Amino acid sequence: MSLRTILWLMSRKDAVAQELAYAHVRIDPGIRTVVRVLADNEDAADEPVKLLEVNPETPASGIVPITLGAAPPVVRFPSVVIEVTEEEYEKIKTRDLRLPHGWVLGPELLPNGTAPNR
Repeated sequence: MSLRTILWLMSRKDAVAQELAYAHVRIDPGIRTVVRVLADNEDAADEPVKLLEVNPETPASGIVPITLGAAPPVVRFPSVVIEVTEEEYEKIKTRDLRLPHGWVLGPELLPNGTAPNR
């Protein structure tokens, strides 16, 4: 895969991740923070966009990734959503609670849980 293709995929995945984060917060205003989750092979076309959603209204259940299929043309990649409590999020940040598959926390997409009005 060329560097140009990798950069295009990553920029597209970033845009899809941001749009999914906005959509999820609009649907569930209880979400406080949305964080991108990254894998070693994030540049692979078949690697899903992964979001960690911090929601104090969700029951504490550990790390339970929910996989969703792609929905072209807007969502060109499959996605994975992991919803956690604020306490679980703190444990993930301190590595007392581990993400699966060697995944790591990426950037906060919606640190205040507020999606822009669109």
